[in-house]
Amino acid sequence: MKLSVIIVNYNVKYFIEVCLHSVQKAARGMDAEVIVVDNNSQDGSGEMIREKFPEITLIENKDNKGFSKANNQGVAIAKGEYILFINPDTVMPEDFLQKLCGYLDEHPEAGSVGPKLIDGRGNYAPDGKKSFPSLSVAIFKTTGINKIFSKSPYFNKYYAVHVDKDQTAEVDMLSGCCMMVRRKVIDEIGGAFDESYFMYCEDFDLSYRIQKSGYKNVYYPETTLIHYKGESTRKATISHVRIFNDALSTFVRKHYSKSHARLFIMLINVGIVLRAIFSVLKQVLKVLRMPLFDALILLGTLILMTQFWVEEVKNILPIPLDLLLKTFPVYILLWVLSLYFNGVYDQSYRAVRVVRGMAIGTVIILAYYGLLPPELRYSRAIIIFSGFIGTVGMLGLHGLLYRLGIFKFIPYDHIPGKAVVVATSETYTQTMGTLREVNYAPELIGRIEPKDEKGNAITTLKDLNKFAYTAEVDEIIYCINGLSYQDVFDSMQLCGTEYEYKIHVAGSMSFVGSNSSQTAGDLYTLDKRYNLSDFAKQRNKRIIDVLSSLIFIILSPVLLFFCKKPGGLIRNSLSVLFGKQTWIGYSLRQDKLPMIRKGVLPPYNILDGYVPDEQIKQELDNTYARKYTSGTDVKLLIDNFKYLGGF
Repeated sequence: MKLSVIIVNYNVKYFIEVCLHSVQKAARGMDAEVIVVDNNSQDGSGEMIREKFPEITLIENKDNKGFSKANNQGVAIAKGEYILFINPDTVMPEDFLQKLCGYLDEHPEAGSVGPKLIDGRGNYAPDGKKSFPSLSVAIFKTTGINKIFSKSPYFNKYYAVHVDKDQTAEVDMLSGCCMMVRRKVIDEIGGAFDESYFMYCEDFDLSYRIQKSGYKNVYYPETTLIHYKGESTRKATISHVRIFNDALSTFVRKHYSKSHARLFIMLINVGIVLRAIFSVLKQVLKVLRMPLFDALILLGTLILMTQFWVEEVKNILPIPLDLLLKTFPVYILLWVLSLYFNGVYDQSYRAVRVVRGMAIGTVIILAYYGLLPPELRYSRAIIIFSGFIGTVGMLGLHGLLYRLGIFKFIPYDHIPGKAVVVATSETYTQTMGTLREVNYAPELIGRIEPKDEKGNAITTLKDLNKFAYTAEVDEIIYCINGLSYQDVFDSMQLCGTEYEYKIHVAGSMSFVGSNSSQTAGDLYTLDKRYNLSDFAKQRNKRIIDVLSSLIFIILSPVLLFFCKKPGGLIRNSLSVLFGKQTWIGYSLRQDKLPMIRKGVLPPYNILDGYVPDEQIKQELDNTYARKYTSGTDVKLLIDNFKYLGGF
């Protein structure tokens, strides 16, 4: 057999669907096999592969064995002369496998070969070729200095920038997301991947051993691969930095001298600390940027209103600074907390939340004001007018800074972008029907004909770049039905990186794409999406639990007379208050729904003498998780009020 393709999958069902579809088209006419090793995915990947790709060899692990061990499972049963290790979040053109195999056929000195990589928006991705981590390379990589000087052959040697992105050349390392290796080389160097690497740097080790055995690792940009980088593994966290650098330390200990390795690892750890500090600061600023901005607006409003009220309205002596310092910080904190708990800082932005949050915050501040000693109660009017003017100011400035690109929230009523679909007439009709059922789907403005004859389409594929620019198109959707993957690659290159791209396979429930190599792959899908997965919904659910528990405890002397099991009311209220339970929870044990605490009450109206069967309970639990809103819990608490002590 000529070729074995090995793919390790973990919870990327829709991406591996497109990947396998492209692999099958590329392997057509070749003596090749495809092996998928699934690391205990919980998203239905295994079922999808068995149903849609029954001819593929599928190994389903009972736990996540990591990248190295899973690939080695594939190698153990592979029959190919060449073995291609490839990530599931990739897409290849039809001539991809032929070109890589052809290069190895013609160049016996090459032990491995890897393609040019692009992200889902067509941008060149530099990690297709890399250099071994010397001391300086490792320091610049772990501290992030290489990103600052991305075009410097010295500071960014990690990405082998001395080799042009379109130049075929020997390099130290190829990317583990896609590298084709001779089977005989794998046998000569003692196996494919070292299993002491769970994730990251296993491609360093393999490339190093290939080179040390006298073979070359060749970067071959005559063929290109899309890599939706980040979907299988999230890379923007401190945890990623730690795992990556632990793996790098393993590589250094294995291949470098002890004295060199000791210094190397010490400096790597320094880099980890610096990177972690910068990462924390970046994340904190990202999270607190908008609340801090609002706090400054409110501070400015309070100062101006106080000055106006004292000088222009009351014509009295200025309020002492020490009194303002005792009250202003508390007022601002209460307003900002009210804005937070009303969802102003959630990703989906609604102006009404600002109004509601400021109104509730103002009421809370006025209540707090009434509890202050007389010398701190200088004017309710300042609070009321500051709340009103601050609300107007925030609404205006939020909108302005959003348009300037400083704030990155998504307006709740945001009009979806304009999209065109490259498809035959029949496929376009099916695609329109599918997209109508997708939340946040783009506005379709027409069909692009894949062939040269336009027919009833807006234009043809060869003129798409001109039309997309003229019509200010935001997104291009390619339907792989009468359209080749090579057509997609060529069209993306012609249109450029200004657009978002999606790929849709006939019969699939999803539209797969990615906006850049620095973001996780994104998709439109008809699969279920659970409101309870959203942090804001989980936060609001907890707020309802805490507030309702406090109310039930305070009113318990009265409420006890209305509960069927009064003895359990206080016990349940305390249990929910301290986070051991939630008032409304699933009726069955659920491993595939968003995680919540055990519930006192089920997510349905309780009827004495009737217990739903397990199938009904399962559906009710699903509906609760999928359609959850804060009002859901409030309504269920009211409807099931007499069962608060138990049922």
